[in-house]
Amino acid sequence: MDLSVQQFRSKAEQELLDLYAKAENALPGAANPFVAELRKTAIKAYAGLGLPHRRVEAWKYTDLRARLEEVNPLIVALGASVSEAEFERALGKRIAALPAYRLVLVEGELRVDLSDMAGLGEAGAEVGSLAHLLEMPPEWLKEALGQVNPREDDAVLALNTALMTGGVALRLPRGLTLQKPIHIVHLDGTGQPASTFTRNVIVAEEGASATVLESYGTLGMQGLQRNAVTEVKLGDKSAIQHIKLQREATDTIHLNVWTASIAADARYNAFQFSLGAALARNQLYVGFDGEGSATDVSGADLLRGKQHCDTTLIVEHRVPACESRELFKLVLDDEARGIFQGKVVVLPDAQKTDGKQMAQALLLSETAEFDSKPELEIFADDVVCGHGATSGQIDDELLFYLESRGLPEQEARALLIQAFVGEAFAVVENEALQEAFAAASAEWLGAPAE
Repeated sequence: MDLSVQQFRSKAEQELLDLYAKAENALPGAANPFVAELRKTAIKAYAGLGLPHRRVEAWKYTDLRARLEEVNPLIVALGASVSEAEFERALGKRIAALPAYRLVLVEGELRVDLSDMAGLGEAGAEVGSLAHLLEMPPEWLKEALGQVNPREDDAVLALNTALMTGGVALRLPRGLTLQKPIHIVHLDGTGQPASTFTRNVIVAEEGASATVLESYGTLGMQGLQRNAVTEVKLGDKSAIQHIKLQREATDTIHLNVWTASIAADARYNAFQFSLGAALARNQLYVGFDGEGSATDVSGADLLRGKQHCDTTLIVEHRVPACESRELFKLVLDDEARGIFQGKVVVLPDAQKTDGKQMAQALLLSETAEFDSKPELEIFADDVVCGHGATSGQIDDELLFYLESRGLPEQEARALLIQAFVGEAFAVVENEALQEAFAAASAEWLGAPAE
C-alpha cells in the first residue's frame, strides 16, 4: 500500500508508517483476509489522523506528537527467563504472590511456560495467544476484535490494530464464575529500547463473571514505548472487575486504551492504579448497549519527579436505566503533572440515566500541576447527573491534630495521603488487591508497609 512521505508529517509519524510497511507481511495473521483488512483499514486511519497533538481537544494537555521524537524498532521476543524474584521486583511482592490464573506476556509474547493456561482452561475458560489465533480467528474473536466501542478518531487505537503482535484472547462461557482472578502480566525485557503493541480481547458471555488484573512492570529495559489495548465485551447479566497496576520504568512511554461494551443487566467495574512511566496516557471508552446495567470507572495516580499521567475517559449512555460512577484520586509531588478528562454522554433514548463523576488531586509541592476537564453532554430530560473536581494541599489542621497525638510529621503526612487515595482503592472488591495497592502506596511514600 502507498505510505509515501507527506511534508506535514513529523519524523516519528513517518517512522510509524515505515514500521508497519516493513513488518506488514510478517505480522500475525498476515495471510488471513479478515485480519489483513483490519490492519490495512487501521493504518489508513492512522495515516489520515497522524499523532495527536495539543490542537486536538482530547489531547490538549498531552502533546504526543511533540513528546514522541523518534520511534523505536518493534520488540523482538528472545525468550528471556523470568524468576520469581524478578516478578517480585517488577510487580511488588504482594501482586506477584496474588493467588490467580497468571498469564504472562514478556517482550510482547504470551509465554506458555510462565502462564497457567491449563489451570484456566480446566476452570472452564477458553484462552489462547492472540498471535496464534489471528492466523485463523474463531468466530467469537472476529465478533469482538476491533468491534468493541470502535473509535474512528483515535490514532493510538488505530496504530495498535495495525501493529498488534501479541496478547491474550479470553472467552468466558455462559454462566462461568471464576473463583480466582485472572492476572495478565506485561513485562518488557532487558534488551535495547523497543516499541511493543499488545492486544487483549475479553469476551464474557451471558451470566459469566471474573476479576481480571493487568499489571505492567519492568525487567530493566530502558526507553520502552508501549501501546497496549484491551477490549472487553460483556454479555447480558455478566460481571467483570477489570483492574490495572502500572509501575513501568520511569523513562517509559505508556499508551493504554480500554474499550468496553456492556449488555443488559451487566456490570463493568474498572480501576487503574498508576505509579510508573515518564509519560502515561490512559484512555477508557465505555458504552451501554443494554438496559439496567452499571459501571464504576475509577483510579488513583501517585506521581513525582517530572512524571506525566493523563487519564481520559468517555462513558456513553445509549439506552435507558443505566448507572455510571467515576472517582479518580491523584497525588502529585515535585514537578509531576496529572490530568483527568472525563466525559459522560447521555443520548436521547437514555432516559433514567444516573451518572456521577469526581476527580480530586492532592498537591504535595508548589510546582506540581493538576488539569481537570469534567464534561456532561445530556440529550435526555429524565436524568440525574453531576460532576466535580477539586485540588488542594494537605490540610494543616488535620496534620497538626495527628502531630499533637504524637505522630512524627512524615508519618502523619503519609497517613493522610494514604487515607486520601484509600477511598479510591475501596472500589476494588478483591481484598488482597486492596491490601497490595495500600502497600504499594506506602512504599511510594517511603512509609513502612504492613
